[in-house]
Amino acid sequence: MFIKSKNYNNCVQKVKIEIGTNVGLEKDDEAYIVLKELPTIEMLKLKDASEKSENDILILFRELLPLILIEHNFYEDEKAQKKMSAKDVTAIIFDSLDLTVKVVDSYTKASFFTRAEKIG
Repeated sequence: MFIKSKNYNNCVQKVKIEIGTNVGLEKDDEAYIVLKELPTIEMLKLKDASEKSENDILILFRELLPLILIEHNFYEDEKAQKKMSAKDVTAIIFDSLDLTVKVVDSYTKASFFTRAEKIG
């Protein structure tokens, strides 16, 4: 029996990307984001975009990132009482070319993405 509250997390794969040094911290593990796998239709859109151009991939990924960003440790202030929104974290990621490349590259190399490419 499938129980959403209990089993959903196990059926959707995730990838943790450590990005501390890319955001000015000393070690990569000081800042991270966790992204879940894309729903099927969006995965196919990303695959199609990858066959067109890097620009198409980045435009689509920027649109999708807030939807798949399920966990992070980015906060509004030093008190760490309020987490930044997924949209704000996405903006930070896309403000830096190196950070954007690291996130997109790490995500597309995740096992669930490469499996989808083999199937598609």
